[in-house]
Parts: sequence; structure tokens; C-alpha cells
Amino acid sequence: MTTLDTRPPTSSATPPRTGGRPPGRTAALTRAELKLLLREPLTTIVGVLFPAVLMVLLVGAFGNEPDPAMGGVGGADFYVPVYAAATIAVLGFMSIPTHLASYRESGVLRRLRAAGVPATAIVVAQAATMALLVLVGVALMLAIGFAAYDLSTPVSAAGVATGFAAGTAAFAGIGVLLGSLMSTARAAQGVGLVLFFGLFFISGGGPPPDLMPGVLNDAVRFTPMGPLVSAIRDPWHGAGWNIAALGALATIAVVSTAIAIRRFSRR
Repeated sequence: MTTLDTRPPTSSATPPRTGGRPPGRTAALTRAELKLLLREPLTTIVGVLFPAVLMVLLVGAFGNEPDPAMGGVGGADFYVPVYAAATIAVLGFMSIPTHLASYRESGVLRRLRAAGVPATAIVVAQAATMALLVLVGVALMLAIGFAAYDLSTPVSAAGVATGFAAGTAAFAGIGVLLGSLMSTARAAQGVGLVLFFGLFFISGGGPPPDLMPGVLNDAVRFTPMGPLVSAIRDPWHGAGWNIAALGALATIAVVSTAIAIRRFSRR
């Protein structure tokens, strides 16, 4: 997936050979996307390192001493889960839409359709690639947090893992939906930047919620970023599984993916 370079991937100009039944085509397309990922290091740098760098800057400034403004936890314990969630958000808001829009501009989507590749294969391939990048980005942030900032272990590791899984599914759905709507890679980049920076920094990525106006804290709950952060942060800090947030993410995943598949099937 390409985030900043709007040129369509040259290696994807010709669709992969995807004979056989749809499951075989899905696997072939997924393998092709993973190969492209290895050839495009800019995707990894932006999608994985960008949130990690921001996290290091903030945690370095706040340290990890308990702070009432952060709910009684330290800077590392507060910001590492939030910026791990940012890896999901930046890929869903920016990388997938730009990648699919560049496919549309270069005619790759048209060729995939002509080759009989189903819309579900396109969606699954993008989601699988995003999931791999999420694993890499989250592993990097946790390694930095535990090694350098005395990060506390999650109270519920299963709850945190579930939050990451639900968030990845939801934002993969958002990404493919935006990719089905955007006509150019440049337009996808612009919309993605506005969505990411407009929502992330009021969802815990900037000032702690206790320092922000209550109206913003209330409004962010009705955006995809609110449930994403809550689903990961709550079980991490011992507040239990946030069922409402998980339900919201599941709904977003199902609805956005279904609409995207329908749109890709018609194009």
C-alpha cells in the first residue's frame, strides 16, 4: 500500500494470474499485495514509523510518572496504547484508500475485474496486508515502550488483542470503502490526511482528554477513532472489555466492507 507517493505501483500494472475458484484468486492476489509491500518501503516507513516517532516524542516529554490528567497513569502507559492504535488509523485512513485509488487511475482495477477477480478478493488482500503492517507497527511500539519507558503490561492482554483485531477489521473496511469512493490517489491522500489528523489528536493522540473541552470528548465517541482507542486502552488499564466500543467497531467493519464490495463489484 502506498501512502505518500501517488504514482501507481509499477509492479502492479499487470494483475496477478488468478485462475481457479475465488478462494484461489483471493490467495493469489493477497500474495501479490504482500510482494508489493516488500518492494515499497515507503509504505512501512510512513504507516509504521510515523506513529512510533510521534509516540517517542510525547512519551519522552511526559515520562511515565502517574499524572491525574491522564487518568492516574504515566505518559508511556497512556500514549503507547493510543499511538499503537494510530498505526491502524493511518493505514485505514490513508494507505489503503491511496493504494486503491492509484489502482483505479492506472487501470489495474479494470484489469482485475476483466480477469474475473471478485471484489471480495480485493478487499481481503488489502485487509491482510494491513493486518501484517499493524502487527509490525504495534510490535515496534511495544518493544520501545517496554525497553525504554518502563511500560506497564496490559491488565487484560486478551482484551487488548481483541481491541486491536476489531480495530484492524473496522479500519480495513473504512480504507476499502474510501478507496471505492476516491477517483484519484491525490484526492484519497487529502481526505485521509484530514480524517486522520482531524480525529486522532482529539482522541488521545494530543492533549489528554481531561485537558480538552467536554464537547470534544463527547463528539469523538461518535467517530471511528473513539471506539478504536477505547477498545484498546480500557482493557489495558484495567477498565475491562469495552463491549460498546467493540460492537461499534464490528458494525463499522461489516457495513463499510459490504458497501465497498458492492461498489467494487459494479465498477
